[in-house]
Amino acid sequence: MTNARLATMRPVPQHVVDHMVAGMRGQTSDVLMMQFGISYNTWRKILAGDPIRDSVAQRLERRVLGNDAMCDMSGAGNPTG
Repeated sequence: MTNARLATMRPVPQHVVDHMVAGMRGQTSDVLMMQFGISYNTWRKILAGDPIRDSVAQRLERRVLGNDAMCDMSGAGNPTG
């Protein structure tokens, strides 16, 4: 395998995991895939603090934190709201 094919790995930050746990609808494979776009195996790695592919972690963080950002932006404190 060449270096170009090696994926960069990193753990998901704890604050993102906390947001995920707080908003979870369930921990089945189907729910995890629908809500977060991850497999049950990836979820187990995240909970254990093990590294996952950087591209998956970035997408997950956008999905999880983006939902919160959308909620925050719709509040009365938003100058355009």
